[in-house]
Amino acid sequence: MIARQRGLAATEVLVAMLLSTLIALAAATLLHASNGDFLFNGANTRIDDNGRFALAIVGQSLRQAGYRGEPDAGPVAAAPLAVAGRDAASVAAGAEGMGPALPAINGSDVLAVRYAPDAMAGAEGGGAMLNCAGFPGVPGEWAWSIFYVAKASDGVAELRCKYKGQNGWGADAVMRGVDAFHVLYGIDTDTPRDGVPNLYLNASGVDARDAALPLAEQAMQPSWRRVASVRVALLLHGERGSRPGTLLASYELLPGADPDAVISEANLPAAMRQRTRRLFTATVALRNP
Repeated sequence: MIARQRGLAATEVLVAMLLSTLIALAAATLLHASNGDFLFNGANTRIDDNGRFALAIVGQSLRQAGYRGEPDAGPVAAAPLAVAGRDAASVAAGAEGMGPALPAINGSDVLAVRYAPDAMAGAEGGGAMLNCAGFPGVPGEWAWSIFYVAKASDGVAELRCKYKGQNGWGADAVMRGVDAFHVLYGIDTDTPRDGVPNLYLNASGVDARDAALPLAEQAMQPSWRRVASVRVALLLHGERGSRPGTLLASYELLPGADPDAVISEANLPAAMRQRTRRLFTATVALRNP
């Protein structure tokens, strides 16, 4: 009699299952790698766009620093500082000016910029001078643009812009996903001044220079009035899991200039570690001494 096969042997079934499992595992591995590349590339693209946007906003505000309007907004002695700042601090959104210092996010700094829109050009002319939120300043008044880092309601740190509007003080988010924001001030120490910074200090260093002067000179804060340029550093991060691997990195935001401007991923919460990060820096010359 001729034997007829009516099914598969157990060995054949096991081999088929093994091959199917290997193919599924290979496909899952490729899918996971592809998803990781997608998250990494997408996060880097968003970070690049956000970083360029943030530096553009800060740079625009700094180029307006010290602008006095036309006609003259007042004598030099009465003019507020074109730029001022605080190290390792945040600010309250509703307080007058920089107000009292609040705890910082990862040691981030505060940068305050002052300028006076053109009092004679009317609302349309004054609108050419915009604060950090994109609103025109009030002609005839010294306007504010204050940059600082604070957490949003969902706990994500963001770079904020604080300003004084028609209805009082307010603050808007410029950028989310901020690890740290640090600032250095370039001081023109030459006499007479040549507009070129010879010394870069953080806000505490500038305050210390003024504090060392005779008491009669301290009130004018001459070191702050000699600031000729401002250097800013901004560290941004992407979404959770947007960086493959397990190695932890350390970021020096202002190498050789500010030893406190360092972010180590080992010191961050676990949920904040495996994220792609990018450091953005810019130095802006002040053109309205």
